[in-house]
Amino acid sequence: MTRLAKAGREMLFFLLTVMAALLVGALLLLLVGKDPLKSYTVLFWGAFGSANRIAETLVKATPLMIMGIGISIAFRNQVWNIGGDGQFILGAILAVIVALNVPGPAPLVLLLTLLAAFAGGACWGGIIGFLKARFNANEVITTLMFNYIASYLLQWLVRGPMIDPNGAGFPQTPLLAPALRLPHLLAGTRLHSGLLLALVIVFLSYFFWRSRVGFRIQLVGESQEVARYCGLNVPATVVLTMLLSGGLAGLAGWTEVFGIHYRLLDDLNTGYGSLAIVVALLGNLDPIGIMVASFFFAALLVGGSTMQRLAGTPFSLIGIIEGLVIIFAISRIILARGGWQRARGVFNRWFVNQSG
Repeated sequence: MTRLAKAGREMLFFLLTVMAALLVGALLLLLVGKDPLKSYTVLFWGAFGSANRIAETLVKATPLMIMGIGISIAFRNQVWNIGGDGQFILGAILAVIVALNVPGPAPLVLLLTLLAAFAGGACWGGIIGFLKARFNANEVITTLMFNYIASYLLQWLVRGPMIDPNGAGFPQTPLLAPALRLPHLLAGTRLHSGLLLALVIVFLSYFFWRSRVGFRIQLVGESQEVARYCGLNVPATVVLTMLLSGGLAGLAGWTEVFGIHYRLLDDLNTGYGSLAIVVALLGNLDPIGIMVASFFFAALLVGGSTMQRLAGTPFSLIGIIEGLVIIFAISRIILARGGWQRARGVFNRWFVNQSG
């Protein structure tokens, strides 16, 4: 199959998955007495009805895109990274610590914060990779637990050592210096240059999967026995996988703080990690697919708020559509590979994550 034909098939699958989820969502709307056409029209208008709304959709898509690429690296290695939220938070924490304490020219400090964000997320993910490689610890459990640790660490920091002394006691850090804030791409909107970083990561990921490291990660994911026979260090590859996956989640935290909030907040954890799993699966772990899927889910988030406000449609419908998308994505695994056990395992991990 040619690359163009494969891309066309993946796009068809994406469209069918989205249409099926929206169709079932429309039936649910009818059951609760809402007009599906009106609700979806308002949702579409809320996400794309003006330049400002499109910009807001792109703002939401930025961290999803970066984290989706990171999740895809782990999933291709058969490592189920459910800890994107924790890695997101640790990356943001280390970046802000650098920004508030390291003097120097703004461009240099900003670069250091970027590296710190990647290092923070990578270390948080790398610990999970080490536990799995050394002790065969279940990464679903450990990543979920590390999410809670990161969340509580953030709450302690913004209420204690890093609290803004001029913030009237609010749980937040001091504002970042204006020179360290990501420039906006469109005046009058929140769209910032973090989107450019996300697009660069999507572009570079294509070269990554054609590199020796990318091939090694995929080979270990396909068969550890074959990888060992080829002389690869499987435990080291697992750790490397989680370092990269966590590092990208940390970069997503960097874009959110330095492009939107300009400070750490106790509710910084927005659940992007859970949604990035759905984005990665819907995008079939492919960079372009992930980019499109992140834009779709960002539109759901932005348009869903408008739909609830103007059409009176419960915002919980958006969560239902997200769940339907992953069910249909898993169904594709069943049809394509005949892997009932594998599909059930993916669903169970996603369900545990949602329940946690």
